[in-house]
This record gives sequence, structure tokens and C-alpha cells, in this order.
Amino acid sequence: MIKIRNMIVFVFSILLITIQVYAKEDIQVVLEHPAIYSAQEGDKLNYQLKISLPESYEKYYKSFAVTVLMDSNLSVVENKLDGIELVDSKIEVKVTSVKKNTQNLVTLSINDVNVLNGLRNFTLNISTVVKKDTVSGSNFNNSFVLSYVDKTGSESSQQKDITSNTKVQDGKIVVSDVFSKSTEVTGVTEKNSKIKILIEGKKIAEGISDKNGNFKIGIEPQEVGTKLNIVSYFTKDAEDKTASVIVVVKNKEDSYVAGSMVDESIKSYDENKMKLLHDYVAMARDLNVSSVEKEHAARLMAAVANGQYIEVKSKVSGAEIEDAITKLKEAVAIIRKPFMNGYSKTTFGPKNNMKRAEVASVLTKIYLGKDAQGVFSSFSDVSQEAWYADAVGFMEKKGIITGYNNGKFMPEKSITRAEFASIISKFANINIDNTPLSFNDVNEEHWAKNAIDAVTSKGLMNGRGKNLFAPNEPITRAEVATVLNKLQNRTPNKAFMDSYSKNPFKDVSSKFWAYYEILEATGN
Repeated sequence: MIKIRNMIVFVFSILLITIQVYAKEDIQVVLEHPAIYSAQEGDKLNYQLKISLPESYEKYYKSFAVTVLMDSNLSVVENKLDGIELVDSKIEVKVTSVKKNTQNLVTLSINDVNVLNGLRNFTLNISTVVKKDTVSGSNFNNSFVLSYVDKTGSESSQQKDITSNTKVQDGKIVVSDVFSKSTEVTGVTEKNSKIKILIEGKKIAEGISDKNGNFKIGIEPQEVGTKLNIVSYFTKDAEDKTASVIVVVKNKEDSYVAGSMVDESIKSYDENKMKLLHDYVAMARDLNVSSVEKEHAARLMAAVANGQYIEVKSKVSGAEIEDAITKLKEAVAIIRKPFMNGYSKTTFGPKNNMKRAEVASVLTKIYLGKDAQGVFSSFSDVSQEAWYADAVGFMEKKGIITGYNNGKFMPEKSITRAEFASIISKFANINIDNTPLSFNDVNEEHWAKNAIDAVTSKGLMNGRGKNLFAPNEPITRAEVATVLNKLQNRTPNKAFMDSYSKNPFKDVSSKFWAYYEILEATGN
């Protein structure tokens, strides 16, 4: 840096270097980063995350995601895909803040590989700004996780640590991962180079590369998290030159088990919290987001990606685990927002008949994502002071629930199964699909025949046994919860609920047929 009166001139050269290639089942991810002599606050550094897929990848993979954790001294200001375009819920890029907003997490999600239409190579450009001055010899420590789901439904995920040095490299050096039980360091550099392995400036081992640049140097096993500085000394163009790389010692080599997202050595740090995180990640990943707002879906995916990263991170603190769990809980709560309530904190009334006012209230909440406000109805028996007044007015305005010929709504009247089928078919604009169920008590002239055929052909409603639909019988609150869960593609995660849900209702036994459906509908 040279100061000329009031002008500050920054002089440095930028060289794009490709390092640390990670290949997992033929999905290749490369992070290209700028190696610079020095960087000052406000400087822009551009990173490129390059994805290369194998031939016929559609036969082997359903989806995959790459999550990059940027150095704490880098702030992400922009990202742009090169080679493909964003597609809602299918191809997405999300930038979030972690570690109390000190670091950025960039997540590229390909949620359906078929949307790539055979494309095998593309790039995510990540533009960053340096937060504070960085002197020569300092490093930007980045890491990324590649996770994917194959055609069998099996999942895999693994972390890769990446160090970008501010010193321009004179030559190449690539070093294999070093684990806590490793007794040697292997890699490739310039041919016939002298190599030193340093810890905090102190040499712990040295060796020489062969005529092809390969080297293997014995070391004493090191603790997880230890930073090894591997420096290669060689002569090139009649000059003495160097190349170096920082490698962080990771957990034992067999830490990552295929199909498992949990590193056992991490679990030992806080086994209960890590198990909770793992279970939340698995549950959140299975949530159906096809009908939720794009922002909420993206938030959930970002929380899942962050949780996956924490699960496989080599060194993790209790605060990081707690933060990841909190983000997941908050994102899940939005997706699993309750649309039904109990009569009280401890009573649900699962066998009680569903009232017309209750149906109006529940459907309005699903439609709007919240309670209606300031909507008036024309019905003479609906006082605007009633708790259900706005909901009834909203349903009337939408033409989903109508009143009777006498101008009344009859809010306290129980709704029949045929009436509910008619309302749901209007609410969701359902047409007959596949083959509807046939019932002995629903003939061709029945006023709700088409609606009953529509909801049964979609699997939303069933009969009550013996080929009977019971169209004139009242529908129960448990039945309504079940139908509306199906309508919203909300499938109760029974295993997760058994471990973490709390049933507040004394009148809903765990053996009751709609136990899980009621917990799902009430967000418990």
C-alpha cells in the first residue's frame, strides 16, 4: 500500500488457483479462489464454486446440495449462477448468516436433478468483500459440504476444508486429508522438492518429492484441529521458489460412515444435542414444501443445510449446535403452523361433531395463513362480535361455504360428511381423478355425488366401512384433522413425534386412530 497525499493506492495481483478438489460418487466440486499478496478492508474477492456431474447422473441421483462456509473475514455481497438459471423450489441459492452473524453460509440446492436437462457442468460465482486488512501470509479458511440423495433414497454428506492463502503460490502443492490417527502426510507438488511440515512455525517433519512430484512424509499423530503448514521448496526458472498449504487435522478417517449424517466423535461432545439436531434435520428434510410460500421453503432449506454442515463439521461448539437447532425449529414451526386448536389447552374433542363455524375458521386459517380480520357476513344469525364472524364472512365472500334459504348461516349446526366433501372440493378446486370410491349409500342422484367422487378419488376422504360413506352423518373433529392434513400434504412423522412431540390433550390417547393426525393439525 502506497500513500500519495490524500490518495491511497492499493497494489496487488490476483491469481485464480484451483485447489482441494472433492469427488464423491463422481459428483465433483471445485472451489476456485483468488490468491493475493495482500488484501485491505473493502477489497472484493471473487470465488467460483464449480460443479461437474458424471454421465447419466439422472440414473443415480435424486438431488444434491453444496454448502460453503466462508471465512469470518469475508462478507458475501453477491452470488450468480453461470450455466444454469434459478428455478423455484428446484434450483435455489441461499445466503444465510451463522455463528451470531459473523460468517456467511452459501447454499446451492438442486432439489431435482431432472430439471438440469442433462447439463453436467455449471458454476456458482460468489463475490465477497474483505472486512479488515489481511497481511501477506495470512489465510482465508473456507469449507464446504456436499450432500446428496441417490435413487435408492440413501443419503451421504461430507465436509471439505479449504484454505486460500494471501501469498501468490510459485508452484503447485496438493495435500491429502490428514486425520487424527494419520502417521503420514501425502500429496503432490513440484518434482524433486524439499518439503517441510510445520506447526506454529516449528518443523515437525520433512522429506523430498520424487521425479513426479509425489511425496509421503511420516509424522506423529496430531490432535483434531491442529493446523499443519506444508511448505514445498524447489528451483524453477533458475530461481528458488516455494508453495505452501495449510491442512487442518480432522477426525479419524473412519468418522464418516456411508448413509450416516452423524460423526460419532462430534456426538461425544454433546450426544443428546447432536442427536436432536440429526433428528430435526431428517424430519425437516422430509417436509413437503410444494404448497408453502417460496420464502418459507427457502428458509427451511437453508436451516437444513446449516444443520447438515454442523453435523459433519470437524470441530463444533455447543453454541453452534444450539444455534442450528433453533434455526431448524423456527423454520419447521412456520411450515407446520397449527390450523386447528383444542377447546382448551388440555381438551381437543376428537369425537365431537365439527360445527359450521369451526369449519369456516379452520379453512380461513389455511387459506390466509392467519385469521381473517375485518370481513363482514350477510347472515342474520352471525353477529360481528362472534369469534367466527370474520371467518364466516371470508368463506361467504369466496363462495366456499353458503348459508340457507332463510338467510341464516347456522354457525353452531354440525356439518355432515357430504357437506364437508362439497366444501373441500370447492375450497381446493378438486376434480374427479383416477377412480372414485363406490358407496351403497351414495347414488347417482345424490346432491353431493360429484364432490364425494372428487375427494375420494384424491384419497382425501374414505368411507366408514361396509361400502358406506355415511353422507348424512356429522363429520368429527378427528376426521376433519385427517382430511385437512392430506389436503396440505402434511404427513405426520410418527417416529419424530414419538420422540419429541408433547400431547397436551387428555382426551386424545396415543392409541386413538387419529392421534398423530391431531398432533400434526395442532402443530404439536
